[in-house]
Amino acid sequence: MSENVQWLLILLGLAVIAGLLWVIRWQLKTQREARRAHEQLLAEHKAKAQEQRDYLEESVKVIALSMQDEQCELAEGCIRLKRLLDHLAPYLHEHEDFAIINRMFEATRHMPILEEWKKLKIKRRMELTLEREALEKEHREAILAAAQKLASYRFGQ
Repeated sequence: MSENVQWLLILLGLAVIAGLLWVIRWQLKTQREARRAHEQLLAEHKAKAQEQRDYLEESVKVIALSMQDEQCELAEGCIRLKRLLDHLAPYLHEHEDFAIINRMFEATRHMPILEEWKKLKIKRRMELTLEREALEKEHREAILAAAQKLASYRFGQ
Protein backbone atom coordinates (compact mmCIF):
# COMPACT_ATOMS: atom_id res chain seq x y z
CA MET A 1 0.00 0.00 0.00
CA SER A 2 1.41 3.35 -0.92
CA GLU A 3 2.15 6.06 1.56
CA ASN A 4 -0.48 8.39 -0.01
CA VAL A 5 -3.21 5.77 0.42
CA GLN A 6 -2.18 5.28 4.05
CA TRP A 7 -2.38 9.03 4.72
CA LEU A 8 -5.73 9.17 2.95
CA LEU A 9 -7.07 6.32 5.09
CA ILE A 10 -5.73 8.00 8.25
CA LEU A 11 -7.41 11.28 7.30
CA LEU A 12 -10.60 9.44 6.44
CA GLY A 13 -10.47 7.66 9.82
CA LEU A 14 -9.91 10.96 11.62
CA ALA A 15 -12.83 12.52 9.73
CA VAL A 16 -15.07 9.60 10.72
CA ILE A 17 -13.94 9.90 14.35
CA ALA A 18 -14.57 13.66 14.31
CA GLY A 19 -18.03 13.09 12.80
CA LEU A 20 -18.86 10.47 15.42
CA LEU A 21 -17.64 12.77 18.20
CA TRP A 22 -19.89 15.52 16.84
CA VAL A 23 -22.89 13.12 16.73
CA ILE A 24 -22.20 11.96 20.31
CA ARG A 25 -21.88 15.55 21.52
CA TRP A 26 -25.14 16.50 19.77
CA GLN A 27 -26.97 13.50 21.29
CA LEU A 28 -25.68 14.31 24.78
CA LYS A 29 -26.79 17.93 24.40
CA THR A 30 -30.23 16.82 23.18
CA GLN A 31 -30.57 14.38 26.08
CA ARG A 32 -29.54 17.07 28.59
CA GLU A 33 -32.09 19.48 27.19
CA ALA A 34 -34.80 16.81 27.22
CA ARG A 35 -33.92 15.91 30.83
CA ARG A 36 -34.07 19.58 31.87
CA ALA A 37 -37.42 20.03 30.14
CA HIS A 38 -38.74 16.86 31.81
CA GLU A 39 -37.49 17.98 35.23
CA GLN A 40 -39.05 21.42 34.74
CA LEU A 41 -42.37 19.86 33.70
CA LEU A 42 -42.22 17.51 36.69
CA ALA A 43 -41.51 20.43 39.01
CA GLU A 44 -44.45 22.35 37.53
CA HIS A 45 -46.73 19.34 38.02
CA LYS A 46 -45.55 18.91 41.60
CA ALA A 47 -46.12 22.60 42.31
CA LYS A 48 -49.60 22.46 40.80
CA ALA A 49 -50.41 19.29 42.76
CA GLN A 50 -49.22 20.94 45.97
CA GLU A 51 -51.22 24.06 45.16
CA GLN A 52 -54.33 21.90 44.62
CA ARG A 53 -53.66 20.00 47.85
CA ASP A 54 -53.23 23.26 49.78
CA TYR A 55 -56.50 24.53 48.29
CA LEU A 56 -58.32 21.35 49.33
CA GLU A 57 -56.88 21.50 52.85
CA GLU A 58 -57.85 25.16 53.21
CA SER A 59 -61.35 24.41 51.90
CA VAL A 60 -61.79 21.62 54.45
CA LYS A 61 -60.72 23.95 57.25
CA VAL A 62 -63.00 26.78 56.08
CA ILE A 63 -66.03 24.51 55.79
CA ALA A 64 -65.32 22.85 59.14
CA LEU A 65 -65.02 26.25 60.83
CA SER A 66 -68.16 27.56 59.13
CA MET A 67 -70.05 24.51 60.40
CA GLN A 68 -68.85 25.24 63.93
CA ASP A 69 -69.86 28.90 63.60
CA GLU A 70 -73.28 27.84 62.23
CA GLN A 71 -72.65 29.67 58.95
CA CYS A 72 -73.18 26.43 57.06
CA GLU A 73 -75.86 23.80 57.59
CA LEU A 74 -74.41 20.61 59.03
CA ALA A 75 -75.72 18.34 56.27
CA GLU A 76 -74.44 20.65 53.55
CA GLY A 77 -71.08 20.86 55.30
CA CYS A 78 -70.89 17.07 55.50
CA ILE A 79 -71.66 16.76 51.79
CA ARG A 80 -68.98 19.29 50.91
CA LEU A 81 -66.43 17.78 53.30
CA LYS A 82 -67.09 14.28 52.00
CA ARG A 83 -66.41 15.36 48.44
CA LEU A 84 -63.26 17.25 49.43
CA LEU A 85 -61.98 14.34 51.49
CA ASP A 86 -62.61 12.00 48.54
CA HIS A 87 -59.79 13.84 46.77
CA LEU A 88 -57.64 14.83 49.72
CA ALA A 89 -57.72 11.94 52.18
CA PRO A 90 -60.26 9.20 51.38
CA TYR A 91 -58.88 7.06 54.20
CA LEU A 92 -60.47 9.49 56.67
CA HIS A 93 -63.95 8.24 55.69
CA GLU A 94 -63.24 5.14 57.74
CA HIS A 95 -61.57 6.95 60.64
CA GLU A 96 -63.85 6.79 63.68
CA ASP A 97 -63.54 10.53 64.34
CA PHE A 98 -64.72 11.44 60.84
CA ALA A 99 -66.98 8.53 59.83
CA ILE A 100 -70.05 10.62 60.66
CA ILE A 101 -69.33 12.81 57.65
CA ASN A 102 -69.60 9.86 55.30
CA ARG A 103 -72.69 8.54 57.12
CA MET A 104 -74.42 11.93 56.79
CA PHE A 105 -73.48 12.08 53.12
CA GLU A 106 -75.02 8.64 52.55
CA ALA A 107 -78.13 9.56 54.58
CA THR A 108 -78.73 12.68 52.47
CA ARG A 109 -77.56 11.29 49.12
CA HIS A 110 -81.12 10.87 47.85
CA MET A 111 -81.89 14.55 48.42
CA PRO A 112 -81.74 16.68 45.28
CA ILE A 113 -79.58 19.78 45.16
CA LEU A 114 -79.38 22.99 43.15
CA GLU A 115 -81.71 22.97 40.12
CA GLU A 116 -83.23 19.61 41.03
CA TRP A 117 -84.17 21.02 44.45
CA LYS A 118 -85.87 24.00 42.82
CA LYS A 119 -87.95 21.68 40.64
CA LEU A 120 -89.43 19.91 43.69
CA LYS A 121 -92.93 20.71 44.88
CA ILE A 122 -93.04 22.67 48.12
CA LYS A 123 -94.53 19.74 50.04
CA ARG A 124 -91.64 17.47 49.01
CA ARG A 125 -89.09 20.15 49.86
CA MET A 126 -90.63 20.47 53.31
CA GLU A 127 -90.51 16.70 53.84
CA LEU A 128 -86.85 16.56 52.83
CA THR A 129 -86.01 19.62 54.92
CA LEU A 130 -87.61 18.01 57.98
CA GLU A 131 -85.72 14.78 57.30
CA ARG A 132 -82.43 16.66 56.94
CA GLU A 133 -83.04 18.71 60.08
CA ALA A 134 -83.84 15.54 62.04
CA LEU A 135 -80.57 13.98 60.86
CA GLU A 136 -78.67 17.13 61.79
CA LYS A 137 -80.26 17.22 65.22
CA GLU A 138 -79.59 13.52 65.87
CA HIS A 139 -75.93 13.70 64.85
CA ARG A 140 -75.18 17.31 65.81
CA GLU A 141 -72.60 16.59 68.50
CA ALA A 142 -70.73 14.00 66.44
CA ILE A 143 -70.72 16.27 63.37
CA LEU A 144 -69.47 19.28 65.32
CA ALA A 145 -66.78 17.15 66.99
CA ALA A 146 -65.64 15.90 63.57
CA ALA A 147 -65.69 19.45 62.21
CA GLN A 148 -63.62 20.68 65.13
CA LYS A 149 -61.03 17.95 64.59
CA LEU A 150 -60.95 18.57 60.84
CA ALA A 151 -60.44 22.30 61.37
CA SER A 152 -57.11 21.56 63.04
CA TYR A 153 -56.25 18.27 61.32
CA ARG A 154 -52.76 18.06 59.82
CA PHE A 155 -53.02 16.18 56.57
CA GLY A 156 -50.03 14.02 55.72
CA GLN A 157 -47.92 14.71 52.68
